[in-house]
Amino acid sequence: MIIYLIQSEYMPQPIDIAQEKIALCKAEKIPYLNLSGLGLETIPESIAELTWLGSLSLSRNKLTSIEAIAPLINLHKLSFSDNNIESIDVLYTLPKIRHIFMKDNKISDIRPLSNMQRLKKVEANHNQISDLQCLTDKELLVFLDVAYNKLENLDSILNIPSLVWLCIEENPLKPYSLHDVKKALPKLHHFSYEVSACSLDIKG
Repeated sequence: MIIYLIQSEYMPQPIDIAQEKIALCKAEKIPYLNLSGLGLETIPESIAELTWLGSLSLSRNKLTSIEAIAPLINLHKLSFSDNNIESIDVLYTLPKIRHIFMKDNKISDIRPLSNMQRLKKVEANHNQISDLQCLTDKELLVFLDVAYNKLENLDSILNIPSLVWLCIEENPLKPYSLHDVKKALPKLHHFSYEVSACSLDIKG
């Protein structure tokens, strides 16, 4: 009898790939880390050692929590779009963030962004956000994408005069005036909105 042994190649798991990337980042003190598109369900605990990290991408995974990034207090750019995140409370500990990408999640409460005084860009479309009050004191905020959420009025947005790029379509907004938008947001160059929700009474 002849027995044939077939040696199967080992396929690294998402967590293994992530840990390798983290180890390399640690060994060479690389200031950025890309763990996007790996199919991760959890973030390796070893990421907590990368306290110098400035940029981190966790997008296009299967994450339900980002609590593991709490020690990364030097982050200025963070992306965790296309996951299953509901709570972003961990962001209270990351005040240096300037650019945040969190579209396509299940986020309803964005108050943890309130500590980010240097915030310039927020991409948060396709979530469940209904309140933007925490952004009204962000004097450097120029880019805001909150399309496909649950916003009912523009009151908070009209109190962010620094905005240059604004996207608000597909929200259950009450009727508003484009004239009011233009007056409140004088720097606005790009405005993507739902035509049916506004009146085109731009004056002067």
